[in-house]
Amino acid sequence: MIQNCTQMKNLLKLFAVTIFITGSSFAQTYVAVKPYKGDGIYTILKRYALPADRQSISEFKKLNAPLFTNQTGLQLGKYYKLPIKIVPYNGKNIQSTLSIDYEAAGRIQLYNESIVRARLKKSSYHTDKNLWVPEFILSSPTPKSSDQLSIFGDNSQKPELRNQLLKGIVFYLVSGHGGPDPGAIGKRGKYKLYEDEYAYDITLRLALNLLEYGARVYMIVQDPNDGIRSDQILEGDRDEYYYGGIKISQDRKTRLDQRVQIINKLYEVNNKAKDQFMIILHVDSSSKSKRIDIFYYFLKDSVRGKALARTLYEVIDRKYSSKQPGRGYTGVYKSRNLHVLTNSRPVGVYIELGNIKNPKDQDRFIIENNRQAVANWLCDGLLEYCQEN
Repeated sequence: MIQNCTQMKNLLKLFAVTIFITGSSFAQTYVAVKPYKGDGIYTILKRYALPADRQSISEFKKLNAPLFTNQTGLQLGKYYKLPIKIVPYNGKNIQSTLSIDYEAAGRIQLYNESIVRARLKKSSYHTDKNLWVPEFILSSPTPKSSDQLSIFGDNSQKPELRNQLLKGIVFYLVSGHGGPDPGAIGKRGKYKLYEDEYAYDITLRLALNLLEYGARVYMIVQDPNDGIRSDQILEGDRDEYYYGGIKISQDRKTRLDQRVQIINKLYEVNNKAKDQFMIILHVDSSSKSKRIDIFYYFLKDSVRGKALARTLYEVIDRKYSSKQPGRGYTGVYKSRNLHVLTNSRPVGVYIELGNIKNPKDQDRFIIENNRQAVANWLCDGLLEYCQEN
């Protein structure tokens, strides 16, 4: 609800700069916007949850070529077309409106829902019959999983199929936080350690492992330039987005709802899969003196979630006993009604990887071999569960 006149004016101002443009110079209708003071191409693309990569920037310049004559920047007061087409919605479904596959239609649906929530568009396409279709979704094959190898980074090992033990099984991997929310922050000497960066790196490594066994893997949180990294100190940034190019909300509740909506939509898309699982990876924060082994949470009353959490716990317990005899393992698995676990449809486990403030636990994160070991052991646990159930 708009609380006062100032908020109303700001909202009207936001809507006023978004219009539809069509004309004889091109066959398509596009969304067009006026830049704010200080805006560049990158800023505008990111505001509208578009990838600010070389291809998108090139397309933006091509669409707005006349405005770049003798101009080095964006001109205030001018409308710039975005690489988002306006397509009349047929009132039935997105798939038949655009003659595209179900998964691509799902990504476009998620995009349209996100821009309404972000108040970049007044009404749902169901109401105004105007479907916003980002060209980047249609200009390349629909990314069916994390076999979008670019997310692993230019220098990382690419997945090589070992066998098909996980063929037909879908995994939704969710690394904690991201975008405007770095999560827990620890310190190592003069450096800051960001939860979202270390959780993301381990999640990427786990994704790579699962692909090597023939699984279908979706990285729900993605970063355009942070692939698998070997550094001890992983530099923080805020450019992560959700699967489908969806901007991560500033609001915590909305961020969690976004994850649920994306996962549940993909769950519907993959309804013929042999099985579907959701693995959520976070890094905990506690007092500096408190060392924490890996914790596994499952949804209360989820028999399969409990069994999966127990298998992961037991496998890593065995790994520590083998690699570090006498160390002892104090990790636990227990039920916890967390929002994403409660509302997502796949069988899920929420994992806390350790305490980002404890020096011993920090070694689990900052040492690359340790990050890889955690990913390997989690993969082994998933393999064991899928083979036995």
